[in-house]
Amino acid sequence: MTSKTKDVSVASDEPIPATPAALCTFRDTLYTSRVLVLLEAGRTLKVDKGQVAVASEDTVALEYLQGRKDFVVVEG
Repeated sequence: MTSKTKDVSVASDEPIPATPAALCTFRDTLYTSRVLVLLEAGRTLKVDKGQVAVASEDTVALEYLQGRKDFVVVEG
């Protein structure tokens, strides 16, 4: 009996993608939808369904959100 599967060896020069960064999620206690402008960084953060998620190594966004009373860290 013959097998219908083939041994295929794949070699790739492409780097293995890095593990996605862990996210920190914050709950917006005032709005369910808005855009936060980070002037110093020249970018925005979008609040959707009352939450905004940022990469755990995004120090600019983390400092901004942690410094505001209208955002609370979501645990878990």
